[in-house]
Amino acid sequence: MHERGIQIRIWLIALSLFLSFCGLGAKLCYLHLSNHSRVTGREYKRVLLGLRGGIYDCNGKQYPMAVSLPARRFYLDPKSVKKEHSVRQIAQTVAQQLDLPEEEVLAQFKRTDSRYIKLGVSLEDRVFAALSDEKTISGVASEEIVIRRYPQGRRMSHVLGFVNNMGVGGAGIEQQYNSYLTGTPGLIEGEKDAGRREIFSRRKIHVPPIAGSDIFLTLDHRIQYEVERAIQEAVEKFDALSAWAIVQHVSTGKILAMASFPDFEPEKYTETTLDIWRNNALAIVYEPGSIMKAVTVSALLNEKLATPATEFEVGEGVWFYAGKPLRDHVYGRITVSTALKKSSNIACAKMGLQLGPQKLDGYLRAFNFGSKLGIELPGEENGILARAKHWDKLKPTRIPIGQGIAVTGLQMINAYSTLANEGRMMRPYVIDRIVSPGGEIVMQSKPEVIGRPVRPEVARAVREMLMGVTEEGGTGKRASVGGFSIAGKTGTAQKAVPGGYSSTDYYASFVGFVPASNPVFSVLVSVERPRPQHTGGFVSAPVFARIAAATARYLALEPDLPTDDDDELELAQP
Repeated sequence: MHERGIQIRIWLIALSLFLSFCGLGAKLCYLHLSNHSRVTGREYKRVLLGLRGGIYDCNGKQYPMAVSLPARRFYLDPKSVKKEHSVRQIAQTVAQQLDLPEEEVLAQFKRTDSRYIKLGVSLEDRVFAALSDEKTISGVASEEIVIRRYPQGRRMSHVLGFVNNMGVGGAGIEQQYNSYLTGTPGLIEGEKDAGRREIFSRRKIHVPPIAGSDIFLTLDHRIQYEVERAIQEAVEKFDALSAWAIVQHVSTGKILAMASFPDFEPEKYTETTLDIWRNNALAIVYEPGSIMKAVTVSALLNEKLATPATEFEVGEGVWFYAGKPLRDHVYGRITVSTALKKSSNIACAKMGLQLGPQKLDGYLRAFNFGSKLGIELPGEENGILARAKHWDKLKPTRIPIGQGIAVTGLQMINAYSTLANEGRMMRPYVIDRIVSPGGEIVMQSKPEVIGRPVRPEVARAVREMLMGVTEEGGTGKRASVGGFSIAGKTGTAQKAVPGGYSSTDYYASFVGFVPASNPVFSVLVSVERPRPQHTGGFVSAPVFARIAAATARYLALEPDLPTDDDDELELAQP
């Protein structure tokens, strides 16, 4: 009995060992078959970056203004350098491939403040290959990134904006249309072998990335170049603080150029300050001065309170109203037409009184002063226009001459384009279309009438009067362009300061359209604090003439006046 018990016990032990070995075998099979990557490879995930959409001017993809490119950012991890590798050799290779000073790279190996030290960025595959050679290189890692490039440099910087370090638009079109431009990332999940190479046969998931949509602007890079060059030279010539200019197509409202100076390089936006990023054509709110007088005259004529031949008494050039003097030249009696040509303060102030606060306020708002026009750019301001019920007694005589009201450059040029366009106010816009990666048009802009503040015959009458401004005896003779009739207005406004107005600082402006006989485009130029000359006729009118002449010839407009070869002005080469 005892011997049989021993046999049973031996049999149970053998069975237990057998079952244990079976279990171990099953476990090994499981590990081999279902978790193979832990033995022969390793699981990995890779995010595929979707390229940001491009931004192009009105000529299409042959003139890219902003594009995104795949690249790699390289890092140094000094603690990961293998013993068999020479630090000096690694530094030499890194310096050569990333175009860095060798001693500067060597110094990074001694840093203790950060384990991962940024070295640089490269677009080239050969650089990645050289810095990934495990036979001679260690301690250098990289990550896939998308970088934003602006092939035209500073051109259109205030319209384009920039992309920040997080890949998000930080100003301009880049900010306003970030959701359209941003690409959708893709994903790969699979396995790598011991050499860190993907095993394509074991790829589990592959979701391709989707690029962002492309944006095509209404702006023309050639006209933009001429505008930017002209206002920069004006700022430098007159030691001004800043300047801005806009070119607008009259019948559609589309913007052909919009510039502000000082400007910036979008790829180096961190080297400038917030005030430089600001698009002054939209964001600076300033008293317009005499360029507002054309709006006053159009309101008076539209109300049938006067004709171009109606006379106003200017007298000896000083007029007191509400206890305050308003100064002017000695004109005696002057017609509405001459008042606009000579820029008479007293005559236009009396026109404002004749209109009255309510009607004057109504026309100003009909021309969209005091509210945004809704252009597709961030930073647009409303301007400043108090309701008529809040005006003091003096306001109806000061607003008609461009004081006591603040506007943006965009509001002002749109008002003049309205007069040039038979009284039809168009919505200004800078985006022509947005196109998906597949070629589908996501958004297409169309000209849109947003108001009719004055009758067509009134707009034509004011247009004729504005032609006198650039003729002999007018304040804007320096705005004349050989071969083309010009209608426009000068403006010189004291800068508002706490408690009143500066006695030394001014805004000098000129705004008008070309050709006056059949307007195609309008131009506004404003210069902030020019010195020593400070009038719109002296400072801004010549800048207008330069931009207008170059734009007219670039658009191949037929001259409507006799010209000679000496008047020719070709578009500058960008």
